[in-house]
Amino acid sequence: MNQVERLEGWLERDNLKGFLLMVSEMVEYRFGSSDWGAFQAGLELSDQGDTWFDYPLVGRVSVQVEISRFDEEGDVEIKVSLPAGEPCLRERVRAV
Repeated sequence: MNQVERLEGWLERDNLKGFLLMVSEMVEYRFGSSDWGAFQAGLELSDQGDTWFDYPLVGRVSVQVEISRFDEEGDVEIKVSLPAGEPCLRERVRAV
């Protein structure tokens, strides 16, 4: 069974799309308008960190992205699950 590593953090909501585009490029996933629409809908469903929306970015490797919204601060809590055997990917995602 493949091991998975999880990175956790937060972003300003305005930076979410850029983050997703950069991670998608790293895993060679073609991120399009329907993907962004899914994330926007997921943000609308999440409420004060109680509900998480998750979405796979499947390219060269598979990355699972989970988001939850914090209305009062305009921030998005984010979790990224990626293969543990991809140390360069982990460091690149962490840098973004």
